[in-house]
Amino acid sequence: MKTFLNLTIITFFSFFCTLSTHAHYPKVSWHTGKIILNDKNQLEGEIAYNWLAEMVMIRQTSGRMSTLSADQVLQFGWFDYNQHTYRNFLSLPASATENTLHHAFFEVCMDGPLSVVRRLKQRRGLFKRAFGHPSNYTDQPAMAQNTDHFDYYVHDAGRLLPMARFYTEVYERLMAAYDQPLQRYVQTHNINSRVLAGQLVLVDHYNFLVQQDARTASAKSYESAPN
Repeated sequence: MKTFLNLTIITFFSFFCTLSTHAHYPKVSWHTGKIILNDKNQLEGEIAYNWLAEMVMIRQTSGRMSTLSADQVLQFGWFDYNQHTYRNFLSLPASATENTLHHAFFEVCMDGPLSVVRRLKQRRGLFKRAFGHPSNYTDQPAMAQNTDHFDYYVHDAGRLLPMARFYTEVYERLMAAYDQPLQRYVQTHNINSRVLAGQLVLVDHYNFLVQQDARTASAKSYESAPN
C-alpha cells in the first residue's frame, strides 16, 4: 500500500510539473534572418528557433509560415541585438542508423582554423519533458547566454570532438603543435584550462596563433617573390 501511495504521489507531481511547464512557455522570439535550404535556395523573413524540438520556423513577408528540420536545412542565422552579434546555425551529422544519417542544428560559437559549435544538452529518461525548463523550448537571452544548457564541440574536418573531453579529444589531437606558446599564455593570463570557459579561451588563442603564422608565411612568401 505504501509503495502504491508513493507511486501515486510521484505520478501526480510529474503531471503537475508538466502542466506548469506548458503553462509558462515564454513568448516566441522572432528575428529577421535567412535560411539556406539543402538545395541552396534561400528563404528570408522572421525566424524563430525551438531548441528542444530542433526545428526552425520562418514567417515570410508573403504571410507563408514554414517549420523546417535539420535534415532540410544547410544553415540559418540572424543578428541578435541582445548579444550584438550574428548568430549562425549549421546542420551537421549528429547520429546514424544502418541506412540513414541524421542531422541536428548546432550553433557556431567560434569560427577559425578550429570552430566551436554547441547543441542543447539532450535530456534523457522518464521525466525528460516533465522537468524540462520552459526556457529550453524557445531561444531566449537568459538561456542562450548560459553555457550550462549546452554541450560544446570542436568541429574539425567533419568531426564533432566533445569539449567535455578537451585534453584527450581536442588538445592532444589538434593543438599539441602549439603546446609551448599555449602553456605560456595559460600561465601569463592565469587561465583555468580545466573548465569550459578557459578551454574556449585556449581554442581562441590557438586560432590566433595559427592565423598569425599563416599571415607571417604569406608575407615572407611575398617578400621573397621575384620582382
